[in-house]
Amino acid sequence: MRREGITPPKFAAKFARIDFEAEPLPVLCMYPIPEPVPLEALKISVCGLDGIPKFITWTSLGRLPRVRLRLPMICQIFNWSEEVEWEGLRLGDFLEEAGLETAPDGHFAFYSRDGHYFETLSREEAHDPRVLLAYGLNGASLPEPHGAPLRLVVPFLQGFKSVKWLRAIRAFGQDPVGIKRLRGQSKDAKLSETWRRKYGIGLPGGRTNHES
Repeated sequence: MRREGITPPKFAAKFARIDFEAEPLPVLCMYPIPEPVPLEALKISVCGLDGIPKFITWTSLGRLPRVRLRLPMICQIFNWSEEVEWEGLRLGDFLEEAGLETAPDGHFAFYSRDGHYFETLSREEAHDPRVLLAYGLNGASLPEPHGAPLRLVVPFLQGFKSVKWLRAIRAFGQDPVGIKRLRGQSKDAKLSETWRRKYGIGLPGGRTNHES
């Protein structure tokens, strides 16, 4: 597939892998892809404000509803976007099942199995019904380069918030920031009005970018 209009940023050379010929989505990895783990063997570490970690196994989540949503992945940094069908669990359902909570103005951090990458969402963002823990892509199992066995999908923010190879979620009272801001590669994760209008994307709670 030929993807037009790609404009790599100055720090593109720092990525471990960039492949805009990959299907069904490009592969963009800041760090090397971790060793594969079967979905059935996946254990997600969760930690609340009490600082006590525990593990949630995939097999214990069988009663949670599965959903399929057609949502965009937008990489504003590279000037690229595509709409695909994701299959997974709503993050809000998972947080409730795991008993993971924070203050109304608190945040959650999401950590990758690559051992380096992490990003954050506010409590409001995390509980938006469009935010998924996805294990399927376009009717098939999620491919390893795209975050298998489980990844975060956040369609109303820039793509770097959709953490791949999810291994842990932790609650915070304040925003612990994320790796993109810590590395100075993005000031924030907001989508421009141009991208939001293209896909008809609203923000959580019906807010505008100016109110977020």
